[in-house]
Amino acid sequence: MTELISRLTVYFLYTMSSVPFIVWAGRSAYSGTVASKAPRPWPGITSTISRVLLPLTLIFLYAWNASVSSRPGAADASEWMPFQFLLLPPALGSIAGYGIGYFMGKRRII
Repeated sequence: MTELISRLTVYFLYTMSSVPFIVWAGRSAYSGTVASKAPRPWPGITSTISRVLLPLTLIFLYAWNASVSSRPGAADASEWMPFQFLLLPPALGSIAGYGIGYFMGKRRII
């Protein structure tokens, strides 16, 4: 039971650390979508690259390093894996916030 509570606490804190990035990326995507003059509004290329593509690259790199280090007979894990793990909440929060802000701006919610 103690292990379950410990794991839930870790996951809760890990999730809560992504909330500021959800808000930041969501507000940015919302304002970019509302300000867009295109027939099909969207936040813009720079916002999409910095809040979706770069975080996806980081997530892919972490998954790649994790899969390579888990193979039998593989060398030690990358020295960057702990830092990549710490960057996962901002990456996931940025992607989630971008999606939320885009849909809210597209529908003009708020």
